[in-house]
Amino acid sequence: MGSSPDSVPILHALVPRDSDTGDWRANASSEDLILEGWSQGFLVGSLIIMAAITIANMRRRVLLHKLILLEQLMAMCHGTFCFMHFKGYGWYLSGTAALLYLSWIVHNLVAWMKMKPFFLDQRGMFKPRTGTWVRNIYLTSLALTVPVNVFQIFNNFRFFNNINTTLYPSVRPYEPLIRDPWWIFTCLMLFHVIRRCYSTSFVELIRKSPRFGILLAAIMFSISFTALDIVASIHNFIGSTDGINPWWKLSLVFKCLTDTIMLDDFKTELRKLGIIRIQKQEKRRNSAQ
Repeated sequence: MGSSPDSVPILHALVPRDSDTGDWRANASSEDLILEGWSQGFLVGSLIIMAAITIANMRRRVLLHKLILLEQLMAMCHGTFCFMHFKGYGWYLSGTAALLYLSWIVHNLVAWMKMKPFFLDQRGMFKPRTGTWVRNIYLTSLALTVPVNVFQIFNNFRFFNNINTTLYPSVRPYEPLIRDPWWIFTCLMLFHVIRRCYSTSFVELIRKSPRFGILLAAIMFSISFTALDIVASIHNFIGSTDGINPWWKLSLVFKCLTDTIMLDDFKTELRKLGIIRIQKQEKRRNSAQ
């Protein structure tokens, strides 16, 4: 993506560059500004629409719906720093980044709440002991990421305020390890439950509910863009500043879409489709309780 020499002064006039603390644009090219402006506009616009859909469909006293909305609002805040320019602007960028890190934790909590009925309901898909073990491991391991996220928030602040510019690029490729394993586990578990415990196929599910097809597509797109984000963090092939790339934003949008397209837990959503569990497996689970 190129730009003519005449367009560069115009861009610089619209978005002034200087050496103020925390101004990543001081070293950004015109292509970086265009790409980051587009990707942040895409992020904010998409999340505004999702938040509106969530508000329109959420029910009172349903914690899951409120957490989905909270996740969207927190993530949305980090899609605005490209359009800010003032002294101490690095504080604003890092503050919205902190909300983004918190939204990852909320997203994984939402993923657990959507999967929980498969494990802990009286007529769940697994033995009670298995469900208890999965719950404890899932939530404990997720809680252990809180100190790491706090460290990364502090690290982000130091990087974008020009305090320490060496550590953040080194640890940036490992960020998916503190945000994605729990969500990916939830997706794999959903696939497993559909394949093993329900008398249906993915094609039949998509035929009965196009929303489920959108859910599957969003999962695939999110995982793909996460992989591209990791590659871009190791070898920044699309921008001059680490972390300034569209891939994590695209991944985030599709990840939030997986929560928005089906607000309720997966078991409830499958029940709405009128899918009947295999009688033999249901009797076996009930007799084991």
